[in-house]
Amino acid sequence: MNAGVIAARYAKALLKYVMETGNGDKVYSQVCVLVLRMEEVRQLREYVEEHSEIGIDKKVSLLETALGEPLAKELVDFLNLVTERKRTGFLLRMLYSFISHYRGALKIKVGRLVTALPAEGLKERLEEYIGARTGSRVYLDVKIDPAIIGGFVFELEDWRIDASVESQFRMIRNRLVEKNNRIV
Repeated sequence: MNAGVIAARYAKALLKYVMETGNGDKVYSQVCVLVLRMEEVRQLREYVEEHSEIGIDKKVSLLETALGEPLAKELVDFLNLVTERKRTGFLLRMLYSFISHYRGALKIKVGRLVTALPAEGLKERLEEYIGARTGSRVYLDVKIDPAIIGGFVFELEDWRIDASVESQFRMIRNRLVEKNNRIV
């Protein structure tokens, strides 16, 4: 069976479970952190996904250490189910799929804002404005990058607004090069 189909089915089951228990926000935030940790530390992912001889208690303990707090009951139950069905090899895909399904179900949009300098209140104003326009909860990850010189770069799903000074300089340079190539 296709790995994507397996991951989606388990993710939908976890989503349904957390919606029934009302603990979705906590599970969602823990899953987001676990995905980051599993991507950052390859050994963590291998230990959890590939070592079937290791008991669920040790895996839960390891994930709690990586998370820095106890796992939500729903996640422990989910890990038990995945382990019991011998599907731990798909765990990371399941967690990614859960994040996607959770965001879709709760109309959550996650984007990125890059500025040259810290911009007080810009993140909040953009989240509020885009949220009101789309009817979604919007969360922006802010990054400071002096290389863009000034302005900002905003990305959300398939939207990209590049209002940086760096991109303006690049466009001017390209126009000058194009004009000079025509003359020669």
